[in-house]
Amino acid sequence: MAEPMRIMHLTDLYPPVSGGLETQLAALCQELAARGHQVDVVTLARDGVKREDLESGVLVHRVTGWSRVLRPLYEDPRRPFHPTIPDPGMTATLARILKRRRPQVVHGHSWIVFSALPLLPSKETALVLGLHDFGFICAKKTLIRHGRVCDGPALGKCLACAAGQYGVPRSAALTITLAAMRRWPRKSDRIVANGRAVAEACSQLVRRDAHPVELVPPFLAQEVLAGLLGPRPRFVPAEGEYIMFAGGASPHKGLPVLLEAWQRLSHPPPLVVAGLSREGTPYPIPPEVIVAGQVPHGDVLRAWAHCAIGVVPSVWPEPFGLVALEVMAAGRALVAARSGNLAELVTDGVTGLLVDPGDVGQLSGALAKLLSSPELRSALGAAAKMKAQEYTADAVVPRMEGIYRGAIEGRAGLPGHRP
Repeated sequence: MAEPMRIMHLTDLYPPVSGGLETQLAALCQELAARGHQVDVVTLARDGVKREDLESGVLVHRVTGWSRVLRPLYEDPRRPFHPTIPDPGMTATLARILKRRRPQVVHGHSWIVFSALPLLPSKETALVLGLHDFGFICAKKTLIRHGRVCDGPALGKCLACAAGQYGVPRSAALTITLAAMRRWPRKSDRIVANGRAVAEACSQLVRRDAHPVELVPPFLAQEVLAGLLGPRPRFVPAEGEYIMFAGGASPHKGLPVLLEAWQRLSHPPPLVVAGLSREGTPYPIPPEVIVAGQVPHGDVLRAWAHCAIGVVPSVWPEPFGLVALEVMAAGRALVAARSGNLAELVTDGVTGLLVDPGDVGQLSGALAKLLSSPELRSALGAAAKMKAQEYTADAVVPRMEGIYRGAIEGRAGLPGHRP
């Protein structure tokens, strides 16, 4: 049996904050701990949450730095993010934790890694950089400019583009510092992306003499698979068919496209939208649409299992598409945009239907086609469920362990290494 490793993860947000990255990372950490590794998570502190706590075998450190004074400036203070430069206070805190916990490898997942880069990699600790979106090259993290996929960063256009999301002062601070820091992630021993779209867009982060970006997808934890079982949750219709979307209000998630496509249908079943509030969206939602706010993830999973069609209409280059994978695991018919990794995850006409991102007519046509054919919905759902079985912990986690061991062994071969 291989020796257990000492692994530390760095992330801006971690449960109880909910989101795709947070859900994926918690599952990975818990699985690594269950396999006998020492697992730590360092994340930004939140009010009302313990600063240090052992959670499912994972030691979680919630820390602050000088950048905590910026919290009132965040659009949502409950979801703070680290600045795009090292925070000296955070760097000092990380140094103390590294000295105490002595990780062999640190896996950085978001902008908090900038405060670790003055310290890592070191003689004792390898550094793995995780790419879950486009945040290390795009201050907005979406790689969308004027409603279209951006062809890459350039300071002038990034300043103007990010101003629409953050305002001019914050846009200038984030964009300029991110551009200044762009070469620093090249120090990493390994870089891991959750999908090909992210890997290709962020290829500039890789040194010419370094390992290429390695692709490791998320996995469906056992509790997720178990969550697909059970009765309909209360926020969906008590009986009958319904179409469902789950995600944020940001236009890049494609909800405005879905709303228009649904309204074009003749006598459509109810449309259920989970994960946002009607008042919090920057565009109108028809009153007949069923809107459910921040419902528990388990309820969302059960809702997927009872829907007629799940829709993932992203207009940005979707980094992976975990929501689509959940629909597939539930054995339901899926319509997804041909954007980013969704085009690789979903086989058109086999495990779902693909439409061009932002194309209202195609999306409405695909929905109409599935609504008129229960047999097609059943066939697509069955094939999708089989495909989803490739994304289990047993299939994915050993690949990540192999990357960690490779990074550790590579650093062990350098002069002056101390285990």
